[in-house]
Amino acid sequence: MAGPKYYPILKWKKGEQDAVRYLDGADLAVMLPILEVIGRPDVDLRAALGPQLERGHADQYPFGIDGRNLWPAGLAFKPLLKLCAGLQKDGYLAYPVINVPDLIANLGNLTPLKDFEIIILRLRLQLLPLPSALQVVKDVRKAVGRKVQVHVIYDFGPIGDAPEPALRGFVEPFVRDTLAGGDATYVAMSGGSFPMTLTGIPVGAQNKLRRKEWHVWQDLRAQPGCSDVRFGDFTVTNPEPLEIEDPTAMNPSAAIRYALDGEWWLIRGKGVKTAGAGGFSQYNTLCKLLVTSPLYAGAAFSYGDGRYSFYAQPGQTQTGNLTTWRRDAANHHLVQTARRLDQLI
Repeated sequence: MAGPKYYPILKWKKGEQDAVRYLDGADLAVMLPILEVIGRPDVDLRAALGPQLERGHADQYPFGIDGRNLWPAGLAFKPLLKLCAGLQKDGYLAYPVINVPDLIANLGNLTPLKDFEIIILRLRLQLLPLPSALQVVKDVRKAVGRKVQVHVIYDFGPIGDAPEPALRGFVEPFVRDTLAGGDATYVAMSGGSFPMTLTGIPVGAQNKLRRKEWHVWQDLRAQPGCSDVRFGDFTVTNPEPLEIEDPTAMNPSAAIRYALDGEWWLIRGKGVKTAGAGGFSQYNTLCKLLVTSPLYAGAAFSYGDGRYSFYAQPGQTQTGNLTTWRRDAANHHLVQTARRLDQLI
């Protein structure tokens, strides 16, 4: 089946940059990453993003740029298009991700979108009723013509405690009617159910967290008219930013967030600052628990899995850090999800 099957939405920090950097070409071919870039709009963003994109080897694959963290809602349209056009001049296949507030604010002037080969509409499900969503897609298609690919992502954002059947029932008409309308090139459903923090999750290797967005998507694609829906998620992080008043007061846990088919296996240690807990060296013990389990995919499965094996070696004194732990978890998640989707779609 043609086109992207996976739209991972990435908080574009060093861990995520390196997670994508170490993907191989076959896995990258399945996905179109959405980068939630971070920066200051009062500086030259094109120049500032250069090192981040180089670190993530972003010249090797197409990607979407989401400017929600750069400009106020409703004011991102023109600067985002300018940024993407500039990055394309630098050799990147950078495409704009347009969010609901900017679509609404610019419905009368969508024609600049036709300058791009791909347009990505990230439509937060809670912000648009179904008739408005269908009309927005129709208006974009009318503005850009038939040569431009219009990718529509219906995004739940953070998935809380809502029952999965209710979530599927809510998104189903959006996906079904958009596919039937013929104005979208591809349609995806995305969401993220990983918790904001690990607070309340017991120390140990007995923790399994359900990947609710995966199960909702599986149920959705089985519904009439929805079989061609694609998938998006937020890998091993919650979609919402974590507000931290005093970073020095944090005591993050040593932990492995390991993606399985429909679950995350969370192997958790104690806080790295907790007296007597072992600090960062707890991670070596956690890796030993992982690599000796039948759930481990093997050192050759992904770059992240190779690092888990590295840290689990007898006598290993290197522990990594919070950034490399996120890199390895996200890298494994991306590979596991991309390969599973390549089997299913």
